[in-house]
Amino acid sequence: MSWGLFKLNVIRKTGVINSNTVKTVAKVWAEEYDAAVKRGIDFINFESIQVGNKQIMETLFFVALLKGMSSPSDKFSLVNEFGSGVKAYWAGASMKPFPIPLIPAPGSIQNLIVNSNIVTNVGTWPMYPPIKPVSKQEILVDMFIIAALIHLFSIGGIIQTTSLYPSAPTPIPAPGVIPWTGYIVPPTIPIPNINYPSDDNTEPPVIEIPEADILPPPTNENGGDIDSNGGNGSNSGNGSNSGNGSNSGNGGNGGDLLNGNTSLQNVINVTLPDMSVDSFDAKAYIASFQQQLEDDGCCCD
Repeated sequence: MSWGLFKLNVIRKTGVINSNTVKTVAKVWAEEYDAAVKRGIDFINFESIQVGNKQIMETLFFVALLKGMSSPSDKFSLVNEFGSGVKAYWAGASMKPFPIPLIPAPGSIQNLIVNSNIVTNVGTWPMYPPIKPVSKQEILVDMFIIAALIHLFSIGGIIQTTSLYPSAPTPIPAPGVIPWTGYIVPPTIPIPNINYPSDDNTEPPVIEIPEADILPPPTNENGGDIDSNGGNGSNSGNGSNSGNGSNSGNGGNGGDLLNGNTSLQNVINVTLPDMSVDSFDAKAYIASFQQQLEDDGCCCD
């Protein structure tokens, strides 16, 4: 499940201003980010994060929100401040040991088990330039999602394995090391296909259903749909207005990114085709973000 669900839940849970404290808002953002990335996998080995530093991230989100409330400067950017929390979340985070990487450790012929999989590079959080406060909460969420999915291209880690190495008369097991870079949250929901396998072998094992086709619209505390033009909000600095929005930011043509074009631009196009771009130049920011990552040694293509 994709960033569309992240956006839907953040807007739904933080859109009612009077019922939320700053601490609650920080907790919602942290919990939804943690849930979103746990639905993702790394580019190469298809392994998901198991445990991140969610509590530290929540604390840093809380500090960022307080800073925004006390900072009238138009140079403040809540999304930039949230970046410190996201990077702290990935510091030393542990990944799941399954599936066992198909690509053998260098010099080996087969991986037997994964002993550990630790994130060693927290990546580069792309920085927005100073911008005026936004009028809708969904714009803030879209701005965060753009930065977050671009940031995931730059994280990396080390898998320590026990692998088989060539030897006579039989291969021998020994430690192996596999580096990896890049993480993605796919934009579609895989549903098991009850008709698989079929007699004619035409049925796929899973059916990829876009979130936009199954997720309900966000609702307010009274159970009504949230107006797409936004509701009341409480501004906590630049880019942190807590108005209501409705667009789930998700498209129906996700396809299987991992078996196709996984360039940065295509991942953005597939994941966020319906961004709230009316108030900020998303394309210019994306180009700037890609340059920031490449300057730090990340290959976005």
